[in-house]
Amino acid sequence: MIPLSDDQKFQVLLAELAERYNATHKIRERSTQFTLWLSGLAIGLAWLLVSQNPLSTSQRVGLTLLLAILFCGAFYFIAALGHGFRTNREATVRVERALGMYESGVYFTDSSLLPAEYGRTNPKWSHHFLTLYIWLTLTAVSLLYLTWTRPLTEKEVPPAKKIEEIKGAKSNG
Repeated sequence: MIPLSDDQKFQVLLAELAERYNATHKIRERSTQFTLWLSGLAIGLAWLLVSQNPLSTSQRVGLTLLLAILFCGAFYFIAALGHGFRTNREATVRVERALGMYESGVYFTDSSLLPAEYGRTNPKWSHHFLTLYIWLTLTAVSLLYLTWTRPLTEKEVPPAKKIEEIKGAKSNG
């Protein structure tokens, strides 16, 4: 192993920190774009479900299986990105600690460069990936609801009911 000077070690830490920050942004962007893409597909499917003729039971079962497979795959993909994000965050915090970013007096005389809570890696309820899981769950539940309980459109109302509505109408004059 080649011995490194303190300046070389400092440069390695800076390069590593820049790479970790870049990776963090890419992982968040990729997970958000993927979720938005799935949301667009879900909106298109929802529109088809409410604007077309009702599905048969076998079509509903098939669509339910497709939705289950699609959203299980989406959860797996988001979970993999989340795992990469967590390990990247842990590496980022290690580099930030090595650079003294959480210690008072290193960069500023009276405070640390970064607040102490930035160095915590435990997930919160507002965590990026948790919000994506919640959004995907709501999307899946909504599509399943539309698949199985889609309301009748005006053109699907039985004719007898339409005749009753016409007979019961009041006329002016």
